[in-house]
Amino acid sequence: MAQPIELKGSVMSFTVLKVHSDDIAQVQQALAEKVQQAPDFFQNVPVVIEPTVAALPPTFLAQLMEVLRQNGMVPIGLRTADEAIRQQAEFAGLGLFDLDTTKRNRATRPAVEKAEACPSMPGHLVLKTVRSGQQVYAKNRDLIVVGSVNPGAEVYADGHIHIYGALKGRAFAGAQGDEQARIFTSRLEAELVCIAGLYVLAEDIPPPVRSQAVMAFLNAEKVEFQALS
Repeated sequence: MAQPIELKGSVMSFTVLKVHSDDIAQVQQALAEKVQQAPDFFQNVPVVIEPTVAALPPTFLAQLMEVLRQNGMVPIGLRTADEAIRQQAEFAGLGLFDLDTTKRNRATRPAVEKAEACPSMPGHLVLKTVRSGQQVYAKNRDLIVVGSVNPGAEVYADGHIHIYGALKGRAFAGAQGDEQARIFTSRLEAELVCIAGLYVLAEDIPPPVRSQAVMAFLNAEKVEFQALS
């Protein structure tokens, strides 16, 4: 007889919201502005809250959880070493994450496992521009687009993404968590660039690499860009 439930350990990507202010009005406004840039991306996204301030008002977490839900996101946990804030999180029904858990798990995973996460398969080739509103997903392989990715279009790959044209929409490489995945484009004008769940919105892309031939990659849990000569 099959068991009614099964619990398994899993490594999953979450959006981490770093909170640098204890003023809920400031946080609410800043969050609304971020979501407005890519509203579909943030819908139903699980969020782990990470406060960087020394202390929070007693009702801050409850207010922040409501703000997140109003913006379509799902607060699931809190990451902090501050015991008082952890107690607030327990009262609010949030899960608790250690600050160094993610870094430790990533550091101890052998490189060979990362390579095996995306089996070697022929890349998924798209010989045309990806139009606004279209989505293309390359499962267990790289994605190669011989054309542009227009604003409002989305391209996903479990491996690397190569765009021989302008990236003006959204690109998600390492969609199953491969941190070694990279994004290459002949011209970077993206709405959003995401690798293994870590992302950068248009306004945060460094000006020197905008409209340039660029490679995007992860370094110390941060999306970085390097111009291609």
